[in-house]
Amino acid sequence: MIGLPNDISKELARFLEDDEKPIDFRKEPWSYFKRSRWVVLTNRNIYLIKKIFFGFSFDITQIVLMQSHFEMIEGVLLDTIYIRVPSEGEHVINFFSGERDNTMRLFREIEEARENLLRETSSKEETSRKLIARAELEALARTFYENKITSKEYEKKKKNLIDRL
Repeated sequence: MIGLPNDISKELARFLEDDEKPIDFRKEPWSYFKRSRWVVLTNRNIYLIKKIFFGFSFDITQIVLMQSHFEMIEGVLLDTIYIRVPSEGEHVINFFSGERDNTMRLFREIEEARENLLRETSSKEETSRKLIARAELEALARTFYENKITSKEYEKKKKNLIDRL
């Protein structure tokens, strides 16, 4: 990703899945010693990456978008994004309020990526339900043609399955 330091890019590449693509990133001021934490958004996750020991090692936290809830609060000095993960607790990301436009863009991109994942998952579940209903309809037809159920039972069950399609 253009603008992301090479060492951060290389470390991130070790964690990305085949279908995972970086969308955006921001550098966050991080506590003492003028160290920074990088926030990298992909189409599936958010990665919080800190350099440790002068860049010889990294601390990487992966946050799954689908399992997280996001909230942004605008402040006087710092804008804060709160990420709540039910199994892990809360992650806090701070950016200087002077860069609010970039922070707002990142927050909108996080929400958009999460919505896209929800739509994708919903679409896959709907397709799966339809395939199951079709298979059940075929099995019902076989059962009927083998004279194992009456035509009244067949019509009733067939109507229920067609309603699911």
